[in-house]
Amino acid sequence: MSRDEADAALVGLTAAHDRISAAMYWLDDHPGLAALRRTGLTGRTARVATETLHRTGVLWSRFAALGARLDQARAARAAAGARPGAADLHGLTALLRGPSVAIDPDGMVVEAGPPSLTLPALADDLERQAAEVQAECARVRTALAAITERMTPLTTALDRARTTAAGLGDTASSSTPRDGGPEAALADIDARLAVEHLAALADPLGAVGAGADRRAVARLRGLAEEVNRVAANLAGLARLRDAAPARLDRLTRDVDAVAAAEHRTAEVFRTVHEKILAPGLPEPPAAAGSLRAHLRQIAEIQRERRWARLGDELDAAERGAAAALERAGHLFEAADGLLRRRTELRGRLSAYRAKAARLGLIEDGHAATLHEAAETLLYTSPCDLPAATVAVVAYQRALAGAGPEPTVIPAWNTEPPRGERPR
Repeated sequence: MSRDEADAALVGLTAAHDRISAAMYWLDDHPGLAALRRTGLTGRTARVATETLHRTGVLWSRFAALGARLDQARAARAAAGARPGAADLHGLTALLRGPSVAIDPDGMVVEAGPPSLTLPALADDLERQAAEVQAECARVRTALAAITERMTPLTTALDRARTTAAGLGDTASSSTPRDGGPEAALADIDARLAVEHLAALADPLGAVGAGADRRAVARLRGLAEEVNRVAANLAGLARLRDAAPARLDRLTRDVDAVAAAEHRTAEVFRTVHEKILAPGLPEPPAAAGSLRAHLRQIAEIQRERRWARLGDELDAAERGAAAALERAGHLFEAADGLLRRRTELRGRLSAYRAKAARLGLIEDGHAATLHEAAETLLYTSPCDLPAATVAVVAYQRALAGAGPEPTVIPAWNTEPPRGERPR
């Protein structure tokens, strides 16, 4: 080598050393390499860690050798001065171009042994292998980031669900008490998620990407679905908690309406029993008392913050109040219909009496007897409605058959109204 060639070789090797130095120190602080240094690695990551850590050791060994030989070459060049002689150039050529680094079978640099690598070959190999190890570490870091990205929505959803559960109180029981409620379900999911997370961190390269463990992915998907179910349940309980005061107020008004309707029905029942013989009515409705007792029970459940039970009881009470109000209305109509029927029959009898007067049949013995029988039945308390109905129809037919002029009288429906039993 000439002096200029030796100087150019030193400049090139110095620049390569600087690049390799930056790569090695970047690599030493890389999170991917730190992850590969952890204990407890499994699967593909464990295999990559064994290989990569060995390669990293080889890199540091060779990097140290490159620096030492480069320092030796710089010192030799400085000693040669501005006009190096042939012996100096021969020595520099041997250092810069000849084999100067001995390698053992594991790739590590050894002091004893025949040199096999030149400094340019050593520098090129270092740059290539450092880049490959950097790429492997970056792949591990990308896998770890993907695991975090996969786990974060689950942990965030769990945190939100726990916050909701805490807001519902210690007694936020689920609708299935045997499983311990949402808190127990969340704790179970959290424990299983931690197991999956640790397993993924132990083998990040096997947990993500095209070769990811499908069973682990399916388990995480199942955990996400469970979290969503529990969160939805808790959100429903929170909505129930917030809506409970208004529902209780509305339910109280509904029960008051039931009580008023039942009182009104009871009054008409008493009137019917006084005025109608054997009306065939059931016992008057009396659901308001039990509904009020249920309201007190519901208020106690609300104070105890048993939200799922509260929802069930509110639903049942609302259905009960609606059914009681409807039944009271039906029974009122049935009873009042009997009184309206008697009033209607009286009106018909008066109309037929007026017709008899027009026909001159007031004094007719048969017609007069039928009228008296119908009148007696309709104006006697209690009134025998079926018998009175038959009597009025008989009087109507007698008049229709006796008169010289045809008179169209609306047909009378002899079927008794709802609530009556024909005799």
